[in-house]
Amino acid sequence: MTAYPGFSRPGQAIAAVYCPAFSPPALPARTPVYWPAFGLHILLAASAAGCAVWLAPSAHAAETAPNAAHLHYPHTTSVPVRRAPATTVVPAKEAPAEVTSSAAPAAKPGFWDNERLLPPLTSRPEAYGQPQSLELAPLPTALLHQGPWGVFNANTGAAAGFGTVGYYAVSRWAEDWSSLRDKRNRLDAMDALKYIPFNQEGDIYLSFSGNFRQHNFYDQRAGFGTIKKDPAYRNNFRWNLGADLHLGEHVRLYGELMSGQAAGVNYYGYAGGRWRSKLDAQQAFVEVRGKVLGATVGGMAGRMTFLDAPPYFTAGSVYPTLPYSWNGLRGYAFWKNFRVDGFYLTLTDNSPPIAFHDTVGWRSRLFGAYTSYALPKFSFLGKSSQVFVDSFYYGIILASSSLPTAAGGSIAGSTHRDTPGMRVWGNAGPVEFSVGGMWQGGEFRAAKSGPTRPVSAYSVNATLSWRFAKWAGHPAVGIQVDDVSGGNMNKSQTSSWGSFLSPYVPSAYYLDISTYIGQSNIIDVGPIATVSPTPNTTLLMKVPVVWRNSKQDAIYASGTAFYNLRPHGAYTATMPQASFTWRATRHITLSIDGEYIFASKTMINAGASSGAFVQSNLELTF
Repeated sequence: MTAYPGFSRPGQAIAAVYCPAFSPPALPARTPVYWPAFGLHILLAASAAGCAVWLAPSAHAAETAPNAAHLHYPHTTSVPVRRAPATTVVPAKEAPAEVTSSAAPAAKPGFWDNERLLPPLTSRPEAYGQPQSLELAPLPTALLHQGPWGVFNANTGAAAGFGTVGYYAVSRWAEDWSSLRDKRNRLDAMDALKYIPFNQEGDIYLSFSGNFRQHNFYDQRAGFGTIKKDPAYRNNFRWNLGADLHLGEHVRLYGELMSGQAAGVNYYGYAGGRWRSKLDAQQAFVEVRGKVLGATVGGMAGRMTFLDAPPYFTAGSVYPTLPYSWNGLRGYAFWKNFRVDGFYLTLTDNSPPIAFHDTVGWRSRLFGAYTSYALPKFSFLGKSSQVFVDSFYYGIILASSSLPTAAGGSIAGSTHRDTPGMRVWGNAGPVEFSVGGMWQGGEFRAAKSGPTRPVSAYSVNATLSWRFAKWAGHPAVGIQVDDVSGGNMNKSQTSSWGSFLSPYVPSAYYLDISTYIGQSNIIDVGPIATVSPTPNTTLLMKVPVVWRNSKQDAIYASGTAFYNLRPHGAYTATMPQASFTWRATRHITLSIDGEYIFASKTMINAGASSGAFVQSNLELTF
């Protein structure tokens, strides 16, 4: 995380604590581990040529979706749609005698034609978790490139645990381009880079991917006015190239290089390596997959992204130039209606200023397991319905952590958190919902052999919307409620601490686009609405009203950063906000987000300010 003026947090006026107990026996905590190996450099060398092709002017530079095992979303019906071309999925090892059509004739090709092969709007990385049921029409399976995850490909693949997978994925390695083995499934000029076979059978192949992203930020009173940069104009951009090498049915290697920069006028908050980073391996892992006891079972080892969590717990942290990447082991198993995922991961250290010197950072760890059960499909109010029941456990170790004090300072230390939880989500006819609860235990250890405090905290998160599928724009209107516990700064340093910790950044689109308010010590309630005015645009609106859960605890910007403000009242702010996204083409996405933060009277009396936040985004993807 980045250090911000006006916050008390590790890395400012506090000393980090090194805890030998946190180090694995096979590798000391201070031992640098460098990724990638020489083989990754070779794997990605050819991607520069692919990038040059992509940057050339082309009306058809896009990715298409191949081999989806499940497509029909819960709140939609299986009907043809105009925006889909006439095609079908071609199985990996068996081509049909002829290609048939399950859709109406395709519209004429055109650079700005919003009816042709547009990615699902939920595949925008920042918004992948909220709302999770925004697909407004079923797409033919030939136009998605999801893995063989069956019912867990519902909601643009969010239920499978790898992030959304539509025309392209949040994590590009989650895509499956194997149906391009049959040339009749190739719908785009860029398909030549998506499937490059190396044997006659076609099961040894290479797939390239790439992305350029630019974010622009305007802060009128950043951090409730605690950051003395007014106004602040920030921007960052990144590019990344990926290569996915499949060595037959059971083994594949994935590597991804990423580089990013940040600039602006009167800017702030660029400390650390995740805003400005020279070229390095963002991901590099090997995966082995096969069939065991009727399940599709796989294991991953190396550096990877991780998104198998509710959006109110973590969403990969997309505002900094580089999202989170993790190092370690991950194993999964999928049956027809049940899946399980186990993981032990350490956060990548992006701080080295030299290219290809990012290391395994043992000071921050995430481990645990996630399970999901898909209830049998049913019909409610005449609409197809699907509900998932998830249970999970997350273990967190932070070698640098701190707690706020009533005087406006902080107590340095380290923390270990154990977080079991459950979530029930999906749709029952037109009702789209997510209800989850987590309890958090563990301990906080003060620095310099200070006292140890037990932790007992909780988080309850719920959204409920009604989808008016027959109305213009298919709007969904509902309510969001969150209750996340806080601590008590006035208790002794040996008493139980009650503030819930989400250190790996929930989705900015779940609660607060500005990210001025984090998922700690809050109670919020407010209306939410989504509408899709055209097939390639969407608008998300919400007005959360926020209070502190405990007036004896601080106001948090994130799980590990809190303000020095100490207001007397619980009411914090009202934050009307909106996010508009336009899929201009299959490769080009533009969006603009706006929010005004109305600080409460007690916040203003404590030194806070109201202000506006505006963000614009440009993404180019192949």
